[in-house]
Amino acid sequence: MDKRVADLERAVSDLSRSLEALRARIAEVEGHLGVYAAPASVDVSQPSLAVTEAADGTPVLSLVGRTCVVLGGGYLLRAITDGGLLPRAGGTALGLAYGIAWLIAAWRVLAAPRVANAAFHCIAAVLIAFPLLWEATARFHLLSQPAAALSIAAVTSIGLAIAWQRRVQTVAWIVAISGILAALAFLAATGAAPMALYLAYLGIVTLWLAYTLDWTWLRWPPAMVVDIVVLAMVADAASVWHHDQASGVMVVQLVLFAGYFVSFTVRTLWRSRQVVPFEVVQTLALLTVCFGGAVYLMLTTGSNARALGGASLAFAVGSYASAFAFVDWRGGHWRNFVFFASLGVVFTIAGTALVVAAPLQAVVWALLAVATAWGGRRYGTITLASHAAVYAIAAAVVSGLLAHAAAALSVPAVDAWSPLTLPATAVLAATALAAAIPLSGQNESWGRWSRVSKILVAGVLLWTAGGVVCGQAVPLLAGAPGTANVDAAVVATIRTVILALSVLLLAWAAGGFFVEGRWLSNMVLVAGGVKLLAEDFPQGRPATLFLSLAVYGGALILGPRLRARAARSLRARNSSVEPV
Repeated sequence: MDKRVADLERAVSDLSRSLEALRARIAEVEGHLGVYAAPASVDVSQPSLAVTEAADGTPVLSLVGRTCVVLGGGYLLRAITDGGLLPRAGGTALGLAYGIAWLIAAWRVLAAPRVANAAFHCIAAVLIAFPLLWEATARFHLLSQPAAALSIAAVTSIGLAIAWQRRVQTVAWIVAISGILAALAFLAATGAAPMALYLAYLGIVTLWLAYTLDWTWLRWPPAMVVDIVVLAMVADAASVWHHDQASGVMVVQLVLFAGYFVSFTVRTLWRSRQVVPFEVVQTLALLTVCFGGAVYLMLTTGSNARALGGASLAFAVGSYASAFAFVDWRGGHWRNFVFFASLGVVFTIAGTALVVAAPLQAVVWALLAVATAWGGRRYGTITLASHAAVYAIAAAVVSGLLAHAAAALSVPAVDAWSPLTLPATAVLAATALAAAIPLSGQNESWGRWSRVSKILVAGVLLWTAGGVVCGQAVPLLAGAPGTANVDAAVVATIRTVILALSVLLLAWAAGGFFVEGRWLSNMVLVAGGVKLLAEDFPQGRPATLFLSLAVYGGALILGPRLRARAARSLRARNSSVEPV
């Protein structure tokens, strides 16, 4: 026992002398740096100087040599530990402290500033600390997976804090890329979710470094890597053998999305900044990887989706609140308004679909269609009017209204048609109310695309209302669809009459609350002509053909006249408005 204690004391003494000699050698090298500094008159474009001199005048070869000596010190600690002179845990802790010491040395030399010296100090530090942590976790099992993630996050934080405090982007790149490579090595060896959380942390930290110091490209590599890693984790957890990992993956997805979403919100709202391309691209990626991946996991593993739906609705409220309550959209921040409001409609549709039953979904979306149509009119924004179209279409699909209208207007009468339900009737009424609200874009305009949302809402209303009318009229006039007594010729004529009346209604409305009717009326006229050739002539009788042709011909005559009158009325109204 006394012999082992004596050997340990001798090893510690030798280590102290080696470190003292190393410190003296480094001080000697740094004391002679002025000898190698290039004069101001020297042409630094010469190959010999460009290769052998760093930016601060330090010879690159000297820096490489010093880094080799520093790494040798790390291997000396490893040799002492492997020899049993130090316990494995103590040797690991001492080696980690040795690596962090070189990060501190980088911070000190940056006060000069001497960027090249600091960069090589950082390279030495990460080459010592990260492999040491990997070996302590994957090989010797001294650290648990969460402890390893916290340790690598601590080293990364020190390095990035030094880069931020000294305003040196080179150091930030070295630490960030090294952290990514170390995390990938950990994931390959352990496959642990804690390391994915570390990557999410690294992505958020580099995002804020880019925000505060304009290091715009620094945020891209961590974001891309963490997105790919989470996507791979989703694919792995979806397999039959790894369903038990699904809950951990969902936690990573929630943390990742919340971290980026909150960061985007804080920057655009409290710092009053415009949305940048990175935020748009990363948001789309996160919607796919985090939200879409979570839905996929729930479908494959049979998990309850209500928790995810609740989180989605919370994000929806936050998105719409950001768009309305905080973003100064009257000050010209329309890009921010469109960004957050668009996130709001996505989260609302997804959250409602996961939490609310199908019949009630349709009613909720129909009411939202009316609310957003009114909001578009109230605040003069085309964005909210487009949301009305999205909600109206979603409600018509889920309620079965669209399917009922499609059957009534296009399915042969010999087949049974889907019934009209009470939720579908409520959706039809709400869609009519949303379509009746005039469009206003005095604060925001999409140019030639500004009318698209209104045309979509009106198109849904026109199609579904015509289908409902046809579905109610056919059983009374032609017999029940799907039975032997139904008269296909009368059904064809009823459909033609509905199309003709739609043309006249659109042409009339074009002079008032629905100026888009003049485009839709032309489309309906073309559809009516195609229908005559495809259905009325093959199915009709002389009497029904007479009525179909008379009604369609009347629409061809009166429709253009009503549109012309509507155009004159619009010109008269516009000319009566005096410019301010």
